[in-house]
Amino acid sequence: MNFKLNTISAVLSSAVLVTALSGCTSNEEPSSQSNAAMVKAAIAVEKFGPQQNMQGSQAAALGNNQWLIASESQGLLVADKDQSSVLLAGNFESISLKKITEQQFLLASLDNNQDNVAIFKLLKTDSSWQLTELTRISPPQAQPDAVCLFKNSNTETVSAFVPDVRGLISETVIYDLATNQAKNIAVREFSAVTEASGCAVNDETKTLYVGEAELGVWAINADAESDANKQPVALVQPYGELNSEIGALSVSQDGTLWLSATDGNMIYAYHENTEKLSQWSLAGEHTIESVAASLLDNNQAQLVLIDDETGAYIQANVNYTAQTVTSQNKVAMTHIHARTQTTPVAAFGDAADDPAIWINEQDAKNSLILGTDKRRGLMVYDLAGNKVQSLNIGRLNNVDVRQHQAINNETHTWITASNRTLNSISVFTVDGENKVNHVTEIATNLPEIYGMCMYSSDSGHYVFINDKSGLFQQYKLTGNANSVTGELVREFTLPSQPEGCSADDKLGQLFAGEEDAGIWYIGAEPTAGNKAVKLQSVNEQLVADVEGMEIYHANDARYLVVSSQGDNSYVLYKISDDTQPSLSFAGKFNVIANLDKGIDGVGETDGLTVTAMALPGYPEGMLIVQDGYNRMPLQPQNFKVIDWREVKKAIK
Repeated sequence: MNFKLNTISAVLSSAVLVTALSGCTSNEEPSSQSNAAMVKAAIAVEKFGPQQNMQGSQAAALGNNQWLIASESQGLLVADKDQSSVLLAGNFESISLKKITEQQFLLASLDNNQDNVAIFKLLKTDSSWQLTELTRISPPQAQPDAVCLFKNSNTETVSAFVPDVRGLISETVIYDLATNQAKNIAVREFSAVTEASGCAVNDETKTLYVGEAELGVWAINADAESDANKQPVALVQPYGELNSEIGALSVSQDGTLWLSATDGNMIYAYHENTEKLSQWSLAGEHTIESVAASLLDNNQAQLVLIDDETGAYIQANVNYTAQTVTSQNKVAMTHIHARTQTTPVAAFGDAADDPAIWINEQDAKNSLILGTDKRRGLMVYDLAGNKVQSLNIGRLNNVDVRQHQAINNETHTWITASNRTLNSISVFTVDGENKVNHVTEIATNLPEIYGMCMYSSDSGHYVFINDKSGLFQQYKLTGNANSVTGELVREFTLPSQPEGCSADDKLGQLFAGEEDAGIWYIGAEPTAGNKAVKLQSVNEQLVADVEGMEIYHANDARYLVVSSQGDNSYVLYKISDDTQPSLSFAGKFNVIANLDKGIDGVGETDGLTVTAMALPGYPEGMLIVQDGYNRMPLQPQNFKVIDWREVKKAIK
């Protein structure tokens, strides 16, 4: 995950610290202005907004001392300390607010009358507010527990997370910031907690927080192109420092998470940057169900809370210094879209891995996309992404293609793949009817076969294959449509686990990725020796793991396209024309959701391939990438197809 989280041990350690500190608490404010985890003097509260028959649930700050508040008896209201106005009558609870301009907000709330989630646009006009309904989200056969919005600057979308009584969370894209249009596109569904007390999102770190009343607070990566594993932030006693029951959650302007506990009228503030909790106890007899905070300029936070004992809102001010998020040196990223996608592989899990392209030289529209399913075999798709064949011959990892007049079969084609079931090289060809046929298996002595790529030259046709130790073997292929053999002609080694590689047939150059370290070069001919040269280390541009790579041959340049798996992106390097080439950074891009076509973004790419050959609809060729998380809706993994003209936008 790309964000910093407490581990269980850290949570428990923090609990010990809090217990120790709270045992020596006085009624005086601590002299230090830090937000170290300690119980301070009880905080005085006063009434806020309307008090009669409120049956309130949750508030959100609008700025300028104005708040949006939800009421199960009165609806959605705008309020300050002294007055309020009803925006929409009804029965609403659990609200989430995201600013999209200085005058506009997106609002999500549970509509109890209709048992669904209502999405609104809230517009400030002069001195009044205008509320417009945009869409509704209806969780399938399940009552929603809460709702929270996620403004994703990377994809330029706003999503709604809805935990429900099944213990599942659904994510729905509800707004396209690039076009300022409302959407309602189901993205995914994942397990979370048995009964969510609330949720909130830190947009900057892409962290989804989910509260579980009797257990604590969990963090999940909010990015759909990620695994939804949850990690503990803070737990309820005796496993952590929190009192029970945890109420609704909210996030303030600086990314601080605010939560409450009914036991002891406790308020907590947690920030990922410090991984510490600040905590306060409220004076008086209350049952606090939710808290929202607005950070003030005088190192204070204004809190608006719901007292479940009375059903009315109250407010309090606490000393709290806004946290500064550690700035990260971010590389400029170009956002592009996929044009189409393939049929998903057969089953969920880590399955789809590496693609390749076979060009039908007689009729380009009948060209084929090949993709490995490392639980079954080789999948074959047409250019529209429809599956046309499935060759279930074992756990194939990587695949590559060579088309060369010297290859002795009907279409002058060999396709090879690394077979992890047999630790062998699987060999295929394409017949005159556009059908892929399995020819043979070439045995290797590799104990754990992994990645591979192909190379053709005047000296012959070769397969480079590796295992997880770092060992590369080069095999020379000979044969015809019915029989192919392989001869081991060379070995060389990288320091640690490799996978992806790509060869330039014209210049006899091989580029190979070392997953945790970077990119290497070695001559592709079997006579080129066994000493590889490191060209590029992992850095802020190229984030481990270094996965798939392929060379794109433009008219005036060569580009190495590399999967930067650690940040769900791709790096373009311009390859020099030197005898021993060098790489120069040429751009960085990611693939975000194409909302118009209903194609999700791409994350955790393993393999990729690229061609500069003109194909129908792709006059400058295409890039094909494996997608680790296939969303919109949630499905098994697949491959995304991208017009090279999109990729060109990233070249600097």
